[in-house]
Amino acid sequence: MALGIGYYVGTRVSKAELNHPVTKWYDRAALIGAVVGPVAVWAVVRQINNDLTAVLVVGVVIVGAIVGTAIGWLAGLAARRRARTEIKIPAIAASAATAAVAAVVGWVLFEKLINSITWPSAKQRIPFPQIDVVTGTAIEIGGVTIQRSAIFTMGALAICAILLWFFINRTRLGRGMQAVSQDPDTARLMGINVDRIIVVAFALGAVLAAIAGVSQGLQNNNIDFRMGFLAGLKAFTAAVLGGIGNIYGAVVGGLVLGVIEAMATQYIPGQFGGSTWKDVWAFVILILVLVFRPQGLLGARVVDRA
Repeated sequence: MALGIGYYVGTRVSKAELNHPVTKWYDRAALIGAVVGPVAVWAVVRQINNDLTAVLVVGVVIVGAIVGTAIGWLAGLAARRRARTEIKIPAIAASAATAAVAAVVGWVLFEKLINSITWPSAKQRIPFPQIDVVTGTAIEIGGVTIQRSAIFTMGALAICAILLWFFINRTRLGRGMQAVSQDPDTARLMGINVDRIIVVAFALGAVLAAIAGVSQGLQNNNIDFRMGFLAGLKAFTAAVLGGIGNIYGAVVGGLVLGVIEAMATQYIPGQFGGSTWKDVWAFVILILVLVFRPQGLLGARVVDRA
């Protein structure tokens, strides 16, 4: 079979070399040029004329096949000194014709698919699905109004915190994650699959982020492409406030940050109060923590020893 292929493309290599696959790009320079030519012709024609007619399609296929064959032949000549194979004109022409037809048919199918689907606008707010149990009428307790979405958020926080604590401290995989976070090289020597731990950590973060996104969508009733930016900054602030690397600190930091924002909105009078200034006070707290207690509220001070 290898000898047959070598005879077809006009090979100049030995029988031993035929047993090894061709992996260098210049060995396929002629075929690459034959494919690039028709695609370039189709792109130029589409820029000049947007009307898709049968005559235009046939013309593009014929011209693209000719141009692709010429470019492939020239590319084969340019790479002839380095290439281990010499691809003949019939193979180049077949590749060029196939690429010309594929470019036209592929673009037509792609255009039909794009026009047949109603794509949502990325700049518009999209209504988030409502759940009666979670997003129903607010609950009145002793004159205090509590939104059901807030109860869902607090419940999700408690459940996720408990499950995360159990996973980190009571499972073999969680303990391996702690070991990798402290010293990945030593953990690898102890037989821990560091790559697997990293994948699990990213997957766990994605799950928690999904739960947080659902909670925020239920609370805001709408979602948009900017909703996660400020939430991410607040999450970083909460992590720093509680202590980087401390799970309990992140929970406490988030709760403290929320209480501070609520109190600043309610009790600070004048132009520096109100809901418009709550984000400012949150980052003021972050700056104060970084200046006076960089390790956070629950973080331990790390001392470097000689």
